[in-house]
Amino acid sequence: MPKGTKILMVDDDKMLIDMYKERLELVGYQVEISRDGEEGLAKVHQTKPDVVLLDIMMPKVNGYEALASLKSDPTTKDIPVIILSALMRDVNKAKAVEAGADDYIIKSEAMPVDVIKKVEAVLKKYNKSVPNASPQEEEKPTQKGPADIPISKLEEQAKVEKQGPVIEIEPSATPQEVVPPLSPPAPKANPQAVPQVPKATPLSPAAQTLVPQEKNSSPVVVFLLVLIVILILASDAFFYIRYLAG
Repeated sequence: MPKGTKILMVDDDKMLIDMYKERLELVGYQVEISRDGEEGLAKVHQTKPDVVLLDIMMPKVNGYEALASLKSDPTTKDIPVIILSALMRDVNKAKAVEAGADDYIIKSEAMPVDVIKKVEAVLKKYNKSVPNASPQEEEKPTQKGPADIPISKLEEQAKVEKQGPVIEIEPSATPQEVVPPLSPPAPKANPQAVPQVPKATPLSPAAQTLVPQEKNSSPVVVFLLVLIVILILASDAFFYIRYLAG
């Protein structure tokens, strides 16, 4: 780990700051933390970090005030600052950049790996040292899958599976012509034969009286339904006015 590659995180969210501290230390950074803006300003002068990750909404001194204080102090104005905030509006980002922030990261839209990449980009911009990447794992031999097989081999295999196993037949000494058996002729349709459709027999007068006749809805029923709806609405209005009056 390069000596002096320090990050100061200033945030009042304990769970978030502990998670980022662990991830940043895994890739080789020294991480200091502060719980509010006032403590953060004190630690900047004390530890002289290479970059500051600064939240905006914090007790005592908020992020905008802390950023303004850092950029107005000749001893800290050249320390890069990255805002890491939950505020998503463009006006918040514009205000932070105008005050001197080098970048603005929205917490809900960034993963820890994205934050690490932003930190590395800012450090390179200021010609500061960046920890070496973690050693890559040795490549392990893996079984070849369909993606590793050439396309021609796959096409040949698919054709074999589609056609089924190939059976080799030895040629006979005297090949004979195979004649398919004759099938009986299909019966011819009689054009004069017309299917007879049975006619429906009319119902008797006595049976017709048993069939229910469709009736139109009575205006009285409609009137009663409308009256019931009006009474329900009036009842709800009465209880609502009584509730407001009480």
